[in-house]
Amino acid sequence: MSSWPTDDIRRRFPSLARPGPDGEPVAWLDGPAGTQVVDSCLGAINDYLLRSNANHGGAFAASAETDELVHYVRAAMADFLGARDADEVSFGANMTTITFALSRAIGGTLEAGDEIVVTRLDHDANVAPWLALAEERDLVVRWVGIQDEDCTLDLSDLERALGPRTRLVAVGLASNAVGTINPIPAIATMVHAAGGRLWVDAVHAAPHLPIDVHALEADYLVCSAYKLYGPHVGILWGRREALEELPPFHVRPAGDAIPGRFETGTQAHELLAGLGGTIAYLERLGVSLGGGPGTPGATDRLRRPRLLAAMSTLRSYESRLVGQLIERVAAVPGTRIRGIVDANRLAERCPTIAFSIEGHRPEDVARFLGQRGIYTWHGDYYAWELIRALGLAEHGGMVRVGLVHYNTADEVERLGRALEELVTA
Repeated sequence: MSSWPTDDIRRRFPSLARPGPDGEPVAWLDGPAGTQVVDSCLGAINDYLLRSNANHGGAFAASAETDELVHYVRAAMADFLGARDADEVSFGANMTTITFALSRAIGGTLEAGDEIVVTRLDHDANVAPWLALAEERDLVVRWVGIQDEDCTLDLSDLERALGPRTRLVAVGLASNAVGTINPIPAIATMVHAAGGRLWVDAVHAAPHLPIDVHALEADYLVCSAYKLYGPHVGILWGRREALEELPPFHVRPAGDAIPGRFETGTQAHELLAGLGGTIAYLERLGVSLGGGPGTPGATDRLRRPRLLAAMSTLRSYESRLVGQLIERVAAVPGTRIRGIVDANRLAERCPTIAFSIEGHRPEDVARFLGQRGIYTWHGDYYAWELIRALGLAEHGGMVRVGLVHYNTADEVERLGRALEELVTA
């Protein structure tokens, strides 16, 4: 990893310079809770508010600029997700809000006794909305469990859960807790054979994996920009036919056409500008590191290849780094990592691990690390069902460490030394 341009990348993220208690820069290892923001995102937000802060649809220059901005960012996110139709992309406050809103719309097409399927591996934002819908509409909920030994989905459980009244299956592309990447194309085949729709939560996967909604064979996919080096914006993609069959919930003048069929109220245009700045940054990485074609920021047919080159390059770097992370944390006495730890199976996981240390509550471990300028997370991180399936809720959950491409091997070693200091104190 010596050829990785660590300094150049880290300079693009101003918050990485924040000093810790000892004066050394903070080690931000809490990426799954929200990544740090790239400078081009910050600049785009600032520029929009200074120059073009107007609502869309007006007969003057600043409003026309806002219209152009929304069109650009919608198309850019379509390219990021591999969507063929930019009009299938819409925006909202965050993934959780979007999922609650769309679950209500989906509920308008269902009848009492219809079935929805959820998993015990998912973030609760992809569970609770469907449970609420089931209670409201008198639906049947089917559960998919996990394989305890590696925290992967039990696909035989999924097969048993599917039936003639399956209407929707909600599943994550990757676990925000233990990093497991789910085999979504295989799941999609099973779901569609049963006649159901597939809702994919890609929040945790988006910073780490090249995404192609058509290759995944999803019907809906959601993610959040603040996990992707950007601002607090939620993104929804849906197949046109899947979106058009749903009753929209919005004010009457908004109309029922897509795009924007499920965009309620005025969007946070300054945050969409920031998201555009984030996408431009990824394009530049695709060209400079991944050999992607064309000019960064150009709205041409080569933007998708540039973004694919970026995400493939980041994926390669992060996979090597998480291998070091697993090895280093596993070497600390009394530590147990949950999830995939086999070095030959790193392609099946994101660079996120969750672990416990014998004799130490997760909150105490996270606090100990935080006092040394190492930022991690503890608890259940909204993976409510998973932590309970593993029997860890009463023990305070686990400690979670999540890497992204601005993290370094030195930070991993620093974490390892701090954990050794904790267990030998």
